Amino acid sequence: MSQDRVQRTFDLLRSKIEEKSEELLKERFERLADVAILAVPDAAVDTGAYVTSFSIGTAGFGGGRSRNSHNKPRRQNPGEMKSTSRGQLQSDISAMDFTSIMVSGSVRATLRNRAPHADVVEKKYGVFAAIKREA
Repeated sequence: MSQDRVQRTFDLLRSKIEEKSEELLKERFERLADVAILAVPDAAVDTGAYVTSFSIGTAGFGGGRSRNSHNKPRRQNPGEMKSTSRGQLQSDISAMDFTSIMVSGSVRATLRNRAPHADVVEKKYGVFAAIKREA
């Protein structure tokens, strides 16, 4: 077997391993997004501000969504609000460059909720505690 052929085989294998690793990492982020949405009980969805304030990124990412519940209509449909939030989280995930994430070695995910009343919801419903148990 020639050295060029060995190198091509090695490069092909490395490429397949990298692709699969990136795919698994993306699935991990998507699973966390699913768990986050499922952890929010319907009773916690009033205006939808809390559930639509979730954001996801790599460890240490800045910012995140913050929705205020003031002057928002109450008794929103929990399923619709959760669907909106899941779509936002998918947008966060789709915007990530998983190749760069793999190269940097920082493969940890951070889930945030920056709603001004997130602490009240957490005390009442234990959303992040439930996420930690499931993730």
